[in-house]
Amino acid sequence: MHRFFVSPGQIEDGLVTIEGEDFKHITKVLRLRDDEAIEVCDGRGTDYIACVETVGKDSLKGRILESRPSRGETDSLRVTLFQGVPKGQKMESVIQKCVEAGAASIVPFTSERTVVKLGDKEEKKTRRWQRVAYEAAKQSKRGIIPHVAEVTTLSAVADTLDNYDLVLIAYEGEEESSLKDVISCLEFDPERIAVIIGPEGGFAPAEVAMIEEAGGYSVSLGRRILRTETAGVVLLAQLNFFYED
Repeated sequence: MHRFFVSPGQIEDGLVTIEGEDFKHITKVLRLRDDEAIEVCDGRGTDYIACVETVGKDSLKGRILESRPSRGETDSLRVTLFQGVPKGQKMESVIQKCVEAGAASIVPFTSERTVVKLGDKEEKKTRRWQRVAYEAAKQSKRGIIPHVAEVTTLSAVADTLDNYDLVLIAYEGEEESSLKDVISCLEFDPERIAVIIGPEGGFAPAEVAMIEEAGGYSVSLGRRILRTETAGVVLLAQLNFFYED
């Protein structure tokens, strides 16, 4: 069944209105007929099954048959990925895979060992990254479209960490503490988790110390050194194992 995101305002009186690029896709590419069923999501964690009822020049209306919580979300876990900006197209891969793995939002940052310089391309890149998040959310049947924030700095990230129940920084120099070790010491189940992944060169020791001073835990992801585009999705997968229903 084909799936589309809509805004909550497009759902009213038992009907859903679809317009813009999704309307064109339905009518010009998919060529769906009247009474065919589609799945829509309001971006707030609710899915709807609707059947195409009326097709106009610029929009169509579907009658809602049923609604249900999105299976792609869990109410008890919300993970923000703080990702050191990597070179080339790697950030797009990070966003795609981490959205699939359940990240609720993604915050790119620069740090001491960041190589790439975005300059005046930053705004364009951010728009492109948000589009990647949208497409990944659509493909993986997420109940929300994860937000990709503007690029910030690691020191600015440290100033926001009071907003999280658990802060994890993946550090290749960590030799003692794993995610399992950290979780086994907790006396509660965290709902808001921050995951911090460095760029290709990793973190400087002083940067790890800064995050730890802000309440974060340094964790190893195992015996092997992972690429920056791999580390985030591995840590998210581990969190899903421990906390997802």
